[in-house]
Amino acid sequence: MLAPRPGMTDTQQRMDAAVVDWARRIPADQIPCVLAFLSARLLAEGGSSRGCEHNGESMRDADNLLTAGELAECLGVPESWVRTEERAGRIPSVRLGKYVRFKLRDVERTLAARSRQRA
Repeated sequence: MLAPRPGMTDTQQRMDAAVVDWARRIPADQIPCVLAFLSARLLAEGGSSRGCEHNGESMRDADNLLTAGELAECLGVPESWVRTEERAGRIPSVRLGKYVRFKLRDVERTLAARSRQRA
């Protein structure tokens, strides 16, 4: 069980414990997909604008093109994972000559769909 944080109610402590229990049941290889799915849901529901920012702008309202490093930072995965998935055609990308860029929303949708297919 989690150590209670100062000021937490019993209900908040039980909810935290339930979330931790749920998270522990997620297979390690599915964690990136689950994170992408949850972040896509948070964005769709108008959640917090904290999170990934690019050039000082919130990514919620942007179809900005991201580099592999920026996308990796947003998703919380290694850049090598992003490049591998792009080369294998498992995440959408935009080619600009020799450059490869990504739209965060498109990648999150793809990962969420993949997560739903496995479930």
